Order: sequence, then C-alpha cells, then structure tokens
Amino acid sequence: VDSLNDNMSGLSGAAPPPTNANEGCVGPAAEAAGKADGCKGCPNQSACASGAGKAVDPAVAIAGDRLSLVKHKVLVLSGKGGVGKSTTAC
Repeated sequence: VDSLNDNMSGLSGAAPPPTNANEGCVGPAAEAAGKADGCKGCPNQSACASGAGKAVDPAVAIAGDRLSLVKHKVLVLSGKGGVGKSTTAC
C-alpha cells in the first residue's frame, strides 16, 4: 500500500513519446529531446526541441495528494471490458 504512494510520488507527469515519433525517439521530456540522432526527420522535432514536453502535468500532484488521504488502496486492472473495474473503484 505504501509502495503505491511511493510510486505516485515518483511520477513526473511528463508526456510519453508521440505515437508518430521516429523509432529512436528519446521522448519529449529528455534532455536530448529534438536534438538526438533519432530526432532527425521526425515531425515532432521542433515541438520536442522547444522544451514543451518537459512541463509537468499538475494533475499528477493533485492525484498524489488525494491518494495520500486514502488509507487502503486496491489496484484493479484488466485488459478485458465488463469485469467491474468502475464498480470496484467507486
């Protein structure tokens, strides 16, 4: 349970690599974003080089704060629909 809080505090909230990125994409939050060899010819190169991908999503901190108030947490995962994930989360 405490490990969930620890894992939440380690989240950066930075965006993952775009779906149309090159094979060698280092991700928009990396120091080499937009400048790495894998960035050459990528349609997102200028956006990544601008540093906009390094912005931290404020929702991550809000979620972490709210979860810190919940004493017991149960993570419900499934790759299949209709198994009651929403009902369990309520």
